[in-house]
Amino acid sequence: MTIVLNGKGFKLPRVEKEKFVNLIHLGLDYDRNAGLFSIKSYNNIEKVIDAVSDILKDDVVFLQSCIRCGKDFSCRGCNYIDLCTTKNLPFSCVCSQCLKDRKNFETYLTQF
Repeated sequence: MTIVLNGKGFKLPRVEKEKFVNLIHLGLDYDRNAGLFSIKSYNNIEKVIDAVSDILKDDVVFLQSCIRCGKDFSCRGCNYIDLCTTKNLPFSCVCSQCLKDRKNFETYLTQF
């Protein structure tokens, strides 16, 4: 089974101090009030995925965030997954709904 996490906020089971410090050094942030981890830095994202996978004892993937509508979405079902270099990483992409609306998407691209 694969666990899908939102990079903007996710819960982990309580971990020992060394693992917690390692997660912070790898680029995660921790909100004590909400009890949520979030991604602060993407520099070591592969190591973050490995560390979180080790803690959860399962494969971990992250949701993408649509640059057009802002919706968070999974890479599952994407027609371009075989070509993608950032699949399952918490980066920005374009969701399938925005890709289907080609006219509005082309208009969006011309704004830049």
